[in-house]
Amino acid sequence: MHIYDQTRHVALALQNRAETWAQGSASRKFWFEFILFGIKQAWACLYGGAMLVLLIGTMVFWPKEGAILSRYEFLFVAALALQVLLITLKLERFEEVTVIFIFHIVGTVMEIFKTHMGSWSYPGDGYLIIGGVPLFTGFMYACIGSYIARATRLFAMSYR
Repeated sequence: MHIYDQTRHVALALQNRAETWAQGSASRKFWFEFILFGIKQAWACLYGGAMLVLLIGTMVFWPKEGAILSRYEFLFVAALALQVLLITLKLERFEEVTVIFIFHIVGTVMEIFKTHMGSWSYPGDGYLIIGGVPLFTGFMYACIGSYIARATRLFAMSYR
């Protein structure tokens, strides 16, 4: 059994026990739904949360001099590795990866446009830069795509 299947099995078992506990009491039902909503939101934010940890962690702890990679290059490689890990562990589905990829491309193009128009610039250097924009920036937009795709699935939403 794969880690995703094991995790899903345990989560469903816990959810069934909690649903049984919540039956018969409006107060228990409220708290069950409230906590379940929070857990689903946290799960939907998995990729974005991990990226936020990377961004803040490198901002605080990245060495000023002597690093083998620039911070931007490290962030790109780390974001890509994170995505591969989530796919390998089957924590993200192909449909979610497709949405993430589209958001990454659109986000990178938007960043190139905004930096070209002078809205902001990225200090620092590196090799993984297009039009003055580090490639990791597309992953920041991809976090939004990941959240939308995951939340849509987790909350069984549909769009018309």
